[in-house]
Amino acid sequence: MTDFIEKFWVRQGAFNSWGMFFAILGLSLSIVAILGLFYFTIRRRNRCVLLITVLGLASFWHAFIYALIFTGFIRAVPEWYNKGIPLYYLIAPCAYFFVLFSLFPRLKWPRYAWLHLLPFVFGLIDMIPYAMASIEEKRALLERVVYDMQMGVRHEYGYIDQKWHYIAKFSMAFIYLIAQWRLIYLHDMELSSIPVASRRNVVSFSIVYSGQLLLQGGMVLSLLFNSTQSSFTMQDIDQLTAISFFYLVLSCWLLLQLFRNFTVKNGNLSKYK
Repeated sequence: MTDFIEKFWVRQGAFNSWGMFFAILGLSLSIVAILGLFYFTIRRRNRCVLLITVLGLASFWHAFIYALIFTGFIRAVPEWYNKGIPLYYLIAPCAYFFVLFSLFPRLKWPRYAWLHLLPFVFGLIDMIPYAMASIEEKRALLERVVYDMQMGVRHEYGYIDQKWHYIAKFSMAFIYLIAQWRLIYLHDMELSSIPVASRRNVVSFSIVYSGQLLLQGGMVLSLLFNSTQSSFTMQDIDQLTAISFFYLVLSCWLLLQLFRNFTVKNGNLSKYK
């Protein structure tokens, strides 16, 4: 075990930082929340719980893979790299539909809801070149990515330039976010059948999600257009403390949703659907 750590672990000094503490705690809480929410998704077939479970899983995988890259351990599991590309495209639609169905529980799925899955499909297709690469090529790429994270957007293991995944993902996410806040603005509690606590829950989620998205968006812009600054920022855990903290808050919110599902009786589930 010691040899394994010495072989792959880089940036050991960052382990005692607040950013790493927030990240590890957030990942740990997310695992508990996701497993519990997955159980309730199967048991109750509640679409809001399903959406939050998918969102939590995609967010967890994003943070987990970045943590592996940051620490260097991704080199021990090269097959895991880029497997989250399709999942990341689901975060924004899941957040939007969670807010929609939480505020307007009687609405049905839109007729063309499947169109929101198209980016997910494109992400699956773009994973193929890396999946077909030899293990030696994957290890060579990850060796460069660990020490220069800009290689994550400059490598050629994809059918399109990898930077377009970041541009498309965050452009779409901000469009969904605007639509999400518009739903909250249009929602009228006097005409709604949902409890006040449900609306507060939606607003708190939207605030946390918005903060995390804005911070990540700023980091992505730096990654795409300011190579010197982004190379420093993405390899300095102290510069990522705010993002780690917001992920921890999101993980706490997911855990709160798990506790809420424990306290909801089967007979009262209709108001959460």
